[in-house]
Amino acid sequence: METIKDETQVYDPIRTNNDVYYSKVMYKNAEITIQTDKTNLNLNKDRNKAKIKVSDKISNFIKSLSKAIIEITSEKSEHFFGKVITIEDCETIYKEAVVDNTLHCFFDEDTYFYRSKNEKINSENLDTELEGIALLKCSAIVYTKHSFFIRWEISQFKMKQDKKVENTHLKEYSIKDLPEHDNPMDGDPLIKKLEEICLF
Repeated sequence: METIKDETQVYDPIRTNNDVYYSKVMYKNAEITIQTDKTNLNLNKDRNKAKIKVSDKISNFIKSLSKAIIEITSEKSEHFFGKVITIEDCETIYKEAVVDNTLHCFFDEDTYFYRSKNEKINSENLDTELEGIALLKCSAIVYTKHSFFIRWEISQFKMKQDKKVENTHLKEYSIKDLPEHDNPMDGDPLIKKLEEICLF
């Protein structure tokens, strides 16, 4: 029986201008996306960061993925960084993104916030606390000089409708498909996001 590690691929790191590296990661030969149930989202608009409550199932998957990435990073450390890094050292410097079922993640101008299908809402016009369904994307593994972590981004967030509207459009209360979701990860935009990298 294959484990999460067996089905996880971590690509060679790419270096940015600020000595930050990032690696593309795939699971079962596909980019990693997760759709939440209806949940609560807290936005930090000043830093383009967010905290979102996730289920036990999602939390356990993310932690299992983290464990796999720690092991793979250790195994490939000499190839990646020119020196051997033990699993114990990798565990010490790894920053887990999910703590107590709260996922620390990111959003930006590409995040699609909406209530109805053709109504994208600028994050500047949103409340800091929202309720709805999120589509999360694992954009990369980020390696800094002293730590590494999975960078989770909010690809879409469908906000809860008012009760009257929600009852009318209940069947539409799901994440929509966007054309860019079929495209492979584009390195250049990600490099720009990592120019001023910092942890949670």
